[in-house]
Amino acid sequence: AVFDDLDAKELLHSSRHPKLAEIHPNMLAVPRLTAEEAKEYILRGEPVVITDMFEDGRYNPVAHTWTLNYLNQKVFSAPVGGEPPKFNVAADVNTRCCRYFEPQGRAQKLGYPYPFAPTTHLYRDTFDGFVKTVRKASRDRIGVNSTKPQLLHYLHEIVMNRDGKAVVAGGKAPQQLIDDLATITSQLKPMATKQPFFGDFAYAKIWMGQKGIVMPLHYDATDNLYAMAWGRKRAIIGEPGQLDALYRYPNDHPLVGSSQVNLTDPDLDRYPHFKDAALREVIVGPGDILYLPAWWWHQFEQPFEDTAALNLWSRDRDEAPAAHMRDMSVREHVLADQLEESVARTSRKDAGVILDALANGESSPHYDAVGKHKLYLEKKAMLDAAYAWQHEMSQLPGGDPKEKQSADALVEEHLDRTHYNIMQEVDLKRWHPGVSWDLTRTAKLPRWLRDRCNAAP
Repeated sequence: AVFDDLDAKELLHSSRHPKLAEIHPNMLAVPRLTAEEAKEYILRGEPVVITDMFEDGRYNPVAHTWTLNYLNQKVFSAPVGGEPPKFNVAADVNTRCCRYFEPQGRAQKLGYPYPFAPTTHLYRDTFDGFVKTVRKASRDRIGVNSTKPQLLHYLHEIVMNRDGKAVVAGGKAPQQLIDDLATITSQLKPMATKQPFFGDFAYAKIWMGQKGIVMPLHYDATDNLYAMAWGRKRAIIGEPGQLDALYRYPNDHPLVGSSQVNLTDPDLDRYPHFKDAALREVIVGPGDILYLPAWWWHQFEQPFEDTAALNLWSRDRDEAPAAHMRDMSVREHVLADQLEESVARTSRKDAGVILDALANGESSPHYDAVGKHKLYLEKKAMLDAAYAWQHEMSQLPGGDPKEKQSADALVEEHLDRTHYNIMQEVDLKRWHPGVSWDLTRTAKLPRWLRDRCNAAP
């Protein structure tokens, strides 16, 4: 557990990435507060750790009951007379694990506008199989040099759907899971209702994996309550917006919603504006609840031990205004989305190479193939989108600081921050728009695991 503020401070200090700490030596610590003290943070949409939700004898199934044995035998076992459900698992070596990306079917539908060669291997396995995998890995680690690359496994599965109904692998849930989720949601709902525009819980996901796993920097568009079951996680959190400093992937890229910057080893030569990012850090442990507001960037890390957690996303109530109308930090997302859409709408699978040619000019290998006339038309479409965004912002309370910039400056800034580096290392002999993902670099699973599991859809 995280015992107190001093313990949290020491854990943060001992687990910082050296290069990140050199660039950002004074990251703010997310406060650890009582539920009563945390209310003002939640009301204004700011991250906070709630430390006393389950004290004074209050039972919490996630922190008090969920163990590998309990979940394996009472929650995720095979139904009577049926086959055991299979869960999503990501695997990669410990220097890379694990990066979430959109399903390949989405990229196929878009026509593969961007090259993509993931290293994370996505597969599906039974919960009992996952337990055997991590226990075997734990035994194998004993006496092994910890610096040697090891294959890590990270289970991540939706256990509650948008309607608040418990599910297992998309199907019927056992009564024990239904009861556990009913208990945890009833306990957390009084705190969740402090969230601006809270409607109800919508989706919950279980996260379970080994020491050494990192889920790289990304954001979600909904508020989130993150409940730890066991182990301690480190999180690096970025204030919302910051597309200039955190270099968001393009909308139709498989890593959409993630940052191009590797926080474990940031490259200022490639991403110079990262030095201006506003970051915070926090440790969460068993019994802690992290409130993570919508649009805040976050990277979860497991430097101490194996962990498990349940997060509960929420949906806005029906009458809530659009996010960008009530939150100024979201307005630059709207600009980026409209600029991307202005090209993707007409160019579809060619959008990636067109945006690369616009970002890099004649140094782009795609510049001549796209042609000056096509680039002129697409640039004009982006300028029109920028003008439309400026007009919309001028009608909203508070506007946006960028609405005073020229439309040309807005377009150039977006191209520089989002598209300048995307195609830098593409092998044009092997890829062009429409070519499927290169899966040759995905982590190799051992034969005993390949024989048991299924490929993720």
